[in-house]
Amino acid sequence: MAEFAYGSDEKYFKVIRPRVFILTGIILAAALALLIRLWYLQVIQVDNLKGLAESNRLRQIPLSDYRGTIYDRTGIELVSSRASFNVVIMREDMPDFDEVMDKLAQLLHYNKEDAKKKILALPAFQSYLLARDVNRDDAARIEEHRYELPGVTLDVMPVRNYKYGKLASHLIGYLGEISKDQVGHGFYEDYRKGDVLGKYGIEKSFEPILKGTKGMNIMEVDASGRELQVIERISPGAGTDIHLSIDFKTQLAAEKALEGKQGAVVALRPKTGEILAMVSSPGFDPNQFASGVESDYWNSLTTDSYHPLNNRAIQGVYSPGSTFKIIMAAAGLKEGVIDENTTFTCPGYYSLGRKVYHCWKDKGHGPMKLLHALEQSCDVYFYHVGMKLGVDKIYEMSERFGLNQKTGIGLENEKRGLIPNTAWKVKYRHEPWIAGETLSSAIGQGFNLVTPLQMARVISAVGNGGWLPTARLTRLKDDGASPESLGSHNIGIPAKHMELIRQGLLLVVNSPQGTAGRARIPGVDVAGKTGTSQVVKLREEDHRKNLESIPEKYRDNAWFVAFAPFDDPQIAVAIMVEHGGHGGTVGAPIAKEVISAYLEEMVKAAAKKQDELKQQQRLLKQQQRTTPHAPADGKPLT
Repeated sequence: MAEFAYGSDEKYFKVIRPRVFILTGIILAAALALLIRLWYLQVIQVDNLKGLAESNRLRQIPLSDYRGTIYDRTGIELVSSRASFNVVIMREDMPDFDEVMDKLAQLLHYNKEDAKKKILALPAFQSYLLARDVNRDDAARIEEHRYELPGVTLDVMPVRNYKYGKLASHLIGYLGEISKDQVGHGFYEDYRKGDVLGKYGIEKSFEPILKGTKGMNIMEVDASGRELQVIERISPGAGTDIHLSIDFKTQLAAEKALEGKQGAVVALRPKTGEILAMVSSPGFDPNQFASGVESDYWNSLTTDSYHPLNNRAIQGVYSPGSTFKIIMAAAGLKEGVIDENTTFTCPGYYSLGRKVYHCWKDKGHGPMKLLHALEQSCDVYFYHVGMKLGVDKIYEMSERFGLNQKTGIGLENEKRGLIPNTAWKVKYRHEPWIAGETLSSAIGQGFNLVTPLQMARVISAVGNGGWLPTARLTRLKDDGASPESLGSHNIGIPAKHMELIRQGLLLVVNSPQGTAGRARIPGVDVAGKTGTSQVVKLREEDHRKNLESIPEKYRDNAWFVAFAPFDDPQIAVAIMVEHGGHGGTVGAPIAKEVISAYLEEMVKAAAKKQDELKQQQRLLKQQQRTTPHAPADGKPLT
C-alpha cells in the first residue's frame, strides 16, 4: 500500500500537477481575454455597437423629392410634378388573399395570376407594387371600395408632368430609372437603385439643379423586418426652378409649321444667342417616360425609320446648300477676290476641264454682281468666287462662323459637322484635293455638313453685324450687356462688307427676283437666304420633274435662314426640311410663321396701321365722289 501511495504521489507531482497548472493558466487567460473583450465592446465600441443595434431596429424608407419646375422665358409653366397614385399590396393585412385579389381584378386591369405568384413569393409582411400611376378613375374606384380591399393602399408619389406633351420634347428631354452602372458612382453617389433622373435633354443637362433633396421615413422594425411604426419623418426638398430661354408662342408656332414633316427649326435672339425655339420633327411624348416607359412605346420609337429620338437640330448633319453662299460672300470680300462691283457672267453653267457644272437656272442669270448673285442664288457666280479663293480660305471663313465645331450648347451628342480642306482630304481620304471639289464646296455641297443650330448662329452673326453668339438654353437676366461679356465672338468681317451681305439677303426676300418671297411679312423687313441641297446626285432630267414624281428619300433637302427686323434684328431662324425640295417653297413659309409669332405685337401694329391707311384711302375716295367739281371757268356753282 505504501508503494502504491508513493507511486501515486510521484505521478501526481510529475504528471498531473503540471497539467493542472497549465489548464488553470489557460482558463485564467481565457477569462482575462473574455473580460478584456467585454471591456472593449462595452467601453470602446459602445457607440458603434449601439448604432448597429439601432440600425437593426430602424429602417430608412426614402421619400421621393420633387424636381424643379421648368418655365419658358415669359413664365409659362412647361414642366412640373404631379401626384401619382400607386396601388400597393400588403398580404399580411388580408384576411382572405384570394377574395381581395378577385375583387381588385374587377376594379383594375392587370394580370391577376402573375401578380399572385409574385406576391406569394414574398414574405407576408413585405409590400408589393401592383400598379404604378393609375388614372384618377381607377384610384377613385379603389378608394370607394377600400373597406372591401383590406391590405390594398394607394401611395401618392410625385411624377413628372410635361404639360404640353411633345412640345420641345427634344430640348426638354425625359426621365428614366438610374442604371446599375451609375448607382453609387461619381455624381450618382447619393442615388439608389430605383431612383429616377434625367436621361435626355434639359432634364439630363440640368440634373444637379432640377433634382431635389430626398426625404425619408425612419421606421421601427422587428427582428423579421416587419415595419412597426414611424419614428421620424424627414420631408423631401424641392429642386430649383429654371427659366428656359425659349418663347412658348414661338416654339408652338414652329412645332405647328413643321408638323407632318421631317426636319428641324432653330430660332435665336441674334444678340444674345438665347434659344427662342428648337424643334425636331418627328418628336415623342416625354410623359410616356414619366412612370417608366412601356416596352411597346420604346420599341415603336427605336424602330421608327424617321428616328424620332434624334434631335435633328443638333444631331442632324446636312449639306447646307446655297445658305453656304453667305460664307462664300464673306470670304470673297475679306480676301479681296471680289467687291460690290465684281461681275461674273452666268450662262447657266461653269466649265472646268471637260466637266460642266450647272447653275440651278438652266438659261443662266447673265451678268451678276454680288448683291444680285445672293438675291437670285446664282451658282455660277459662287463657282468663280470659290475657284479664286481655294478650299482652304473657304475653310478658314467657315470656322470663323462657327462651323466644323460644336456650339457647346450643353445638350448631349451634339455633332460638329464637317467643312473640308486639303489637309482633311489627305488625312482621311488619302487623296489630294481636286478643283472640282472646290466648286461643290462653294455652293454648300460635296463634303460640307452642318447642323441647323450652327446655321442659326451663322445667320445671327450676319443679322447682328458680325458677332457669333454663344447658344444659350436659359434666359439672361440682363440681355443689354456687350457682345464680349455675353461670350460672343467677333468674326472679323469689316462692317461695310457685312452690310453688303445683309443688303443682298434683304433682296432675297423682298425683291421680285428674290428666291424667298414667301417669307415676306407686312410691316416687318425680313432678310434671309434659301438653300436646296442634294441628298443623292440626280440626273438633270430628274431635277426638272415635279417633286412628287421623285421618291421621297431621293428628294432634295430644303433650307432657309433668316433674321428680322432688318434694322434691329430680334430673331434669327434656321429651317431645314428633309426631302422638302426648294427652300423658298418649303422653308420660307415656316420662317414666316415663326418670326410672326415672336414679333406678334409688331406684326399686329403694322396690320393695324395698314388697315387705318386703307380706311383713310376709302374715306378720301368717298369724299372725292361726293364733292362737286368746280366749273372750267372757275366761277362758283349756283
